[in-house]
Amino acid sequence: MCRVVVAPCSPFSVSPELMRDSAALARRHGVRLHTHVAETLDEERFCLEKFGRRPLELMEDLGWTGDDVWYAHGIHLNDAEIDRVAEVRTGIAHCPSSNMRLGAGACRVEDLLRAGARVGLGVDGAASNEDANIATEAHQALLLARVRATSPTALDARAAWRLATQGGAECLGRDDCGTLEVGKCADIACFRVDDLAHAGIKDLVAALALAPPARAQTVIVNGRAVVRDGRLLTADEDEIAREIAATSARLAG
Repeated sequence: MCRVVVAPCSPFSVSPELMRDSAALARRHGVRLHTHVAETLDEERFCLEKFGRRPLELMEDLGWTGDDVWYAHGIHLNDAEIDRVAEVRTGIAHCPSSNMRLGAGACRVEDLLRAGARVGLGVDGAASNEDANIATEAHQALLLARVRATSPTALDARAAWRLATQGGAECLGRDDCGTLEVGKCADIACFRVDDLAHAGIKDLVAALALAPPARAQTVIVNGRAVVRDGRLLTADEDEIAREIAATSARLAG
């Protein structure tokens, strides 16, 4: 159930030597590589000033491309870089809520998909996304793609949900999950669609993307129910909330 990856934060927060050593370590042990790339224009300026390379060019120099790598964000990629990401099979974890929260920009999701790139959805971290709800990210991805392209057809509901499911599995190099098929992992989330928010919407897949429920009613992970009737079964949510608040207070202090 747990997978180890090598994941230095970003090419501008660690040394090139550490990035190269991380790639070598991961490939020596046959694990995957993850980092944040092309998230902000500040990062792009830093890489150009410090290394004379755009972020993706730097990643190539450091051995950080290939089908065993996925990046968070991938916002500020030009046309040639989008084609290159698709060519080398590097994945992109699109994090729309975080990107909007930070004003970082909008990932060219529809262009990446058109080029044949592997694109999944992420929530980023608590510093830029308190909700961490993948259904909300599907909703945000749909809307943000349409705003960026100024087109109501830039991304449809099924494409948004594919990012949240099969697209994520592809970024992680997983062929045992991501779709509901016999023989794959028994990971299922069930949502109510008979409530007020979804009343009258004929296409239920579109309904879940356009009005994502606050919580799944039932979640099954590896065949085990971990959420039922919207309540977590494996831990005390109130206790978790208290621990998070206490930890945050210690860090802030």
